[in-house]
Amino acid sequence: MRRASRQRGFTLVEIMVGLAILSLVTIAMAGTFLVASRAVSNEARVVAADEAISGASLWLTRDLNSATALPALPVTASIGNSFTLTYGSPPPVLVVYSVNNNRDLVRTVNGVDTTAARGITSVTIMAAAGCYATVTIQPSATGATAATFNVGNRPGGCW
Repeated sequence: MRRASRQRGFTLVEIMVGLAILSLVTIAMAGTFLVASRAVSNEARVVAADEAISGASLWLTRDLNSATALPALPVTASIGNSFTLTYGSPPPVLVVYSVNNNRDLVRTVNGVDTTAARGITSVTIMAAAGCYATVTIQPSATGATAATFNVGNRPGGCW
């Protein structure tokens, strides 16, 4: 029998080298995807915290600007705690803020609940100088920082 002068196919060594190179490329790409996934996850947490603060601050600013009376400060709305703001001419409008077990900031106006913001751990209102109150909103997203801002009450004078 005569052997063919040209053999076709790969040798075992060539296949092993190819698999080693493919494994290295796969590991490098998996690492890149893992880093990208973590970055997207962190960005999603930041966006969620920003949206929570934005939604809560809009309602709180509106209600505090219109309030005719504030409760004894400081007050905190968190799970199990709430505070009430009063505004409007008789009959007064009562606005109660609380945080439910889903970490939603719930705004209750004359007995009707609405979700003011999702992803809130607590809201604290502290007294400040003059006609301003300092509001601190703590989002529930992991690693999120609290937002603090001042709200003034000018329409009817100071509280």
